[in-house]
Amino acid sequence: MQHRISITFPIMALLTFVLGGCQSTQTIHTAGNPAYINLYRAGSYNEAFEAAKAVPTSSHGSERLIAGMSLAALDRNDEALSWLKPLTASPDKNIRGRAEATIGLIYADEAKHSEAARMLQAASEDLAGPMKGWAAHYGAQEFGYAGDNMRADRMRTIAELRGPADIPSANEGQFTVQLGSFSSRSRAQSRVRATTPAAQNAGLDLPRVELTIANNRPLYAVRVGRFENSAEAQRASQRFSGDTAVIRTN
Repeated sequence: MQHRISITFPIMALLTFVLGGCQSTQTIHTAGNPAYINLYRAGSYNEAFEAAKAVPTSSHGSERLIAGMSLAALDRNDEALSWLKPLTASPDKNIRGRAEATIGLIYADEAKHSEAARMLQAASEDLAGPMKGWAAHYGAQEFGYAGDNMRADRMRTIAELRGPADIPSANEGQFTVQLGSFSSRSRAQSRVRATTPAAQNAGLDLPRVELTIANNRPLYAVRVGRFENSAEAQRASQRFSGDTAVIRTN
């Protein structure tokens, strides 16, 4: 039996960590980010690719990374790999690790589990902190699908030690309510417990923890609900005490 993962949402999660002050804790405002990042976050993958392609190649290669990720989101995997593979030799470990992770997810989507596992393992070695655990989480999954249970267990241990945040599931809503952002997962979980009764009373899903990056620091955001428009999200936010914010999810 073949196992496959949906590539779009893991790659969207990977973009949460992407470069140069791209802060996923921000609200709809996206000023200050390169155009290709803003276009990708808006789901305009064709435009993001064209914008990234038009940027002269830099020493860090962030534009090449976004070009490859955009192509992957468009299911143009062969083209995506042609942009991403050169980055696996990048001297910048952050760029290299993100490229390896995206390549690994492409291979996973194509049910090439051994190749996917190796790339995700490499990504976990190059990335740091929660990102390391994120790559290890998928690496363990792919090693398991490939029948290499020993390496799967090793990667699973790394993922557990690094405590990767919950991976957001696919959803149609473009907005969510943020109930707080914390430097530790334990504090975020405390906020989840404190806000669960209000979420249940409002008929919403249970609050969830999502990993975000702000000012190049990992943070654990507590979020609840998925809404088609900001007005719905704003109404839901009024059901919770404390500071809340309406966040765009793409």
